[in-house]
Amino acid sequence: MALQASNLDGEGTPQNSMSFAQIEAEFGQNSGRTLGNYRMNNLDVGNLTEVPLDRDGCGLSANGSIPVDNQEIKFSDFYSARLNVIVDFHSGSNENRVNAKTDRYNAASASGNYLVVGGGSKPTNTSGKKIIIHVNKEIGSAKGNVQNCALRTGSWDSGTDLRVEVGNSGIIAGAGGDGGEGGGSEDSNGVAGGVGSSGLGIDYTHAAVIVTTEGNGKLIGGGGGGGGGGHASGRPESAGKPFMRADGGGGGGGAGIPAGDGGEHGEGEGEIERAPQDGGEGGELTGGLGGVGSERNRGGEGNNLEGGTGGNGGNAASAGTAGASSSAGGGEWEHGPFNHNGSNGGNAGSAIRRVSGAPSPNTSGASTTGSTTATGVA
Repeated sequence: MALQASNLDGEGTPQNSMSFAQIEAEFGQNSGRTLGNYRMNNLDVGNLTEVPLDRDGCGLSANGSIPVDNQEIKFSDFYSARLNVIVDFHSGSNENRVNAKTDRYNAASASGNYLVVGGGSKPTNTSGKKIIIHVNKEIGSAKGNVQNCALRTGSWDSGTDLRVEVGNSGIIAGAGGDGGEGGGSEDSNGVAGGVGSSGLGIDYTHAAVIVTTEGNGKLIGGGGGGGGGGHASGRPESAGKPFMRADGGGGGGGAGIPAGDGGEHGEGEGEIERAPQDGGEGGELTGGLGGVGSERNRGGEGNNLEGGTGGNGGNAASAGTAGASSSAGGGEWEHGPFNHNGSNGGNAGSAIRRVSGAPSPNTSGASTTGSTTATGVA
């Protein structure tokens, strides 16, 4: 980081002067070795427009930006300025489960991985530098563990100014939990829905990471899968009547990237009047509906069984609902009837998680759906 202004007098003049050599030590030599050549000219990176050499932290009050294009530029603009490196999650295809440090910054080639603003080589030590992880596409996670994060910051050197900036087309999303299977055999409850996983994982422990979004950019936790519906069974009292059964419907898949799959309906044997249904697949932001259970009626005796309907998958960062229990009624029963419970929906994932010891992120400029305070990252 370049020299900080100190001991400003009554006219706002710092008592410590800055040399051109100090600016070159931070940002490298430009072609003409002039102050004006440090102005970026119409530099757009992903969703970032008119990118300056440094922004939001330099100048006499440490809250300005280095001028661009033909704006007036002076030595005092460079107080507190830092070399900026933009880590590329804005170009190329959508991705799942990536690490900004190991997958991008540590790559041998800069192309498609990172950009050193102003040119030059990336620093081997990022202390005193500003690292901007810029996301302007979809980054999804993996199912099965709430701690699975779509994008991890990776670990950086102490003193790094680390930021995650999500552009208008960017989304960092946990995966949706799969719906639970419906009960499908005698004495069978539904199966629980799967948990949703999480969006951003913070590995940096030295300072609070600044997280911002622009326009439609967002960070979301995955929705939990719906629980499977319960199974019902029984034998009517009338002689020669067959054993009756009704299978549970499958739970709906939770919202996320990738979305949760709908749970399968119960697969027991036997004749039925209404076929059971699988749960619906989740979407990016909405959970799938639970499937209905099967139904079996026994004519004039009035014996009736209904398998439980599967629970709905959770919307973004919402838990899935529980599957319904089965029901039975009417007539006389020789054996049963036996009703079984639907199972619980899966818990939701987080928008942001952090490793133990990492400060809570600064999310005042971010659109998040889901918890931003959970610890534990995988």
